[in-house]
Amino acid sequence: MPPTKLIGIVDDDVEFLAALGSLVRSLGCKVESFSSAELLIDRANFLDFACVISDINMPKVDGVELIDILRRKAEDVPIILMTGRGAPELEEKAYSCGARGFVTKPFGFEELASSLKEIGVLAE
Repeated sequence: MPPTKLIGIVDDDVEFLAALGSLVRSLGCKVESFSSAELLIDRANFLDFACVISDINMPKVDGVELIDILRRKAEDVPIILMTGRGAPELEEKAYSCGARGFVTKPFGFEELASSLKEIGVLAE
């Protein structure tokens, strides 16, 4: 049996963070949750993560800035950005900054699973 993959989740909405953590665990992954980008940045080793899922709109360090920071520390860790503001320019900005996936809240099990499969975190 292959090792369980660890997914880092960043969102300043603690209730959503808990719900998303449960959803990701239901997909068979382990979860490490962070209520701010700064808490993730302070973590010692980003290479433990198979993927990071982060909200775009957060105080202090937003999701786009987080991508830039993670790229310097763990270039190969794929990042999926999410937002509650479904604006096409946000999706374009996310991909142009290096996001490997983009989802608009609220999203369901299938949409998240599809995004994780597209970047190779979940098997097809």
